[in-house]
Amino acid sequence: MNTRRIRAGRHELVLHTLQEKSGDALLLLHALWGSNRDWSTDASPWPGPVFALDFSGHGESQWVKGGGYYPELFAADADAALSEIGACHLLGAGIGAYVALLLAGARPDDVRGAVLTAGRGLAGQGPVPDFDDMVRRSDGALEAFAAPRDAPTATDPMVAMVETDVRPLDYACAFGRRARRIVLAGSGEPAAWWKALREVPAVTEVAASGDAVRSAATVFHPATLSTKPAQG
Repeated sequence: MNTRRIRAGRHELVLHTLQEKSGDALLLLHALWGSNRDWSTDASPWPGPVFALDFSGHGESQWVKGGGYYPELFAADADAALSEIGACHLLGAGIGAYVALLLAGARPDDVRGAVLTAGRGLAGQGPVPDFDDMVRRSDGALEAFAAPRDAPTATDPMVAMVETDVRPLDYACAFGRRARRIVLAGSGEPAAWWKALREVPAVTEVAASGDAVRSAATVFHPATLSTKPAQG
């Protein structure tokens, strides 16, 4: 697996190439506390290059000084990756799904479509703030931050504050209306903003499957998957 280091503001990110093919590109955005290692190593169902980004504070990417993590920061991370690889589709899990929504709405000329799946950090704190929960999580994150770092690729404990981020419904839907295409592929009880997106015309919903990359290929390139090699 090839990697490259890219800049996003003052910090450095790592973008991983999971598959090198010519054609339509796919960018994978992991869940909170995750990394590129969350994705299946088999990217072959996608008929083009496949990339996986480590968000700031995760995987092999740098931590942000002061621990100021929030979805829009991760969206800036993904935007830096988009600048590297060019126009593409997105596949996001958890916080990566919410980031995919933000980027798809902010860059409709470059994001051809996005598949959103469940995962850690999907809901945030919901549409209404809970200040007691913010204080509790902040205290826990600071305590964990003071502990020794156990591995070079450990996640910054301060990313826990992303789960206190408020996700207003009208805000999420505004990005959904600007996007070319959003596909919800979830299971279980969805987040409030996810439910609200169902009313946006450019948004469709499909049943979730076990292989996320294959799900994205099924949505955006079904003809490729149905093509069988010729019999000789």
